[in-house]
Amino acid sequence: MRSKIMTIMLGSLFFSLMFQFGAADGASRKLTVYTYSSFPVSLADTIKDHFAKTEQIKVEFRSFSDTGPLFNQLIQEKQKPQADLVIGLDNNYFNKAIEKDIFQAYKPKAASKIRPELVFDPQYRMIPFDYGYVVFNYDRERLDRVPKSHRDLLDPYYKGKIIIENPLTSSPGQVFLLTTVALYGEKGYLDYWRQLKPNLLAITPGWDEAYGIYTAGEAPIVLSYGTSPVYHLLYDKTERYQALVLDETAYAQIEGMGIVKGSANLKEAQQLVDYLLSPDFQSLIPESQFMYPATSDAKLPASFRIAAQAKRILNLPSDQVAAKIDRWLADWEKAINR
Repeated sequence: MRSKIMTIMLGSLFFSLMFQFGAADGASRKLTVYTYSSFPVSLADTIKDHFAKTEQIKVEFRSFSDTGPLFNQLIQEKQKPQADLVIGLDNNYFNKAIEKDIFQAYKPKAASKIRPELVFDPQYRMIPFDYGYVVFNYDRERLDRVPKSHRDLLDPYYKGKIIIENPLTSSPGQVFLLTTVALYGEKGYLDYWRQLKPNLLAITPGWDEAYGIYTAGEAPIVLSYGTSPVYHLLYDKTERYQALVLDETAYAQIEGMGIVKGSANLKEAQQLVDYLLSPDFQSLIPESQFMYPATSDAKLPASFRIAAQAKRILNLPSDQVAAKIDRWLADWEKAINR
């Protein structure tokens, strides 16, 4: 009898310990996501709620002021990674990330649903999350002649009517520089800039300054994003501001996500990638992130009828950009300052 009681007690103790360790293990299931500070709170909360309820996983976000500090943190932690997943580094970081061996490959379940022109890494170390176009916007109440092509912007009619951002200090400014290289080649882009210069009212350090001048009514054309008009439609209830897709083409800024190499939660990080590419989640991106979803099966809201629609994406190969961007910027600075 005593031995039987001992067996029962030991068995109970065993299951009790198993339960405690199992509960502790479940409670410790956690994913750490690095992103930039402007990542929408609504999207972060959706991710947290979904994984807490369906997977019993706690997702924690750590935000950085911009992608530069985020990337530097990843490099500092490379030997002892603290993040499991990163959201927000764009295609211009790809070569740097591969050189530093930051991410590990994972082909998501929805890989076939990602727009093929957005896939800048065939090995899926960086996976498209969303994308947007850097294009000109115009104020239709203040512009009588709407340009159709980049060449149209060289017409004297547009003198003092255009605001752009400096490609040395601004992401959209740099993307427009790459747009001109893609359109006119290395031999022709500087000549385009020399002809455009007289029509520029201002070259600002960043987007905030340029867009502020534009909405203040000082010039009717500004370099911005293809989704900027959607914001005004939703929050200002106006269609006054419109996107300009010149030559029916645009350069895409593709934001990616990647599983950090050395993550202690590989399976869970893969689950998160798959969730972020699901139709339900991707359909939340347009009116929260003001970007386009990366997958073809995500629905666009009615408000996106006034967002930029490009027939062709201009993006240069990332390895070419990485190798030549410094020279292109230096030559641009010389040309624009003469």
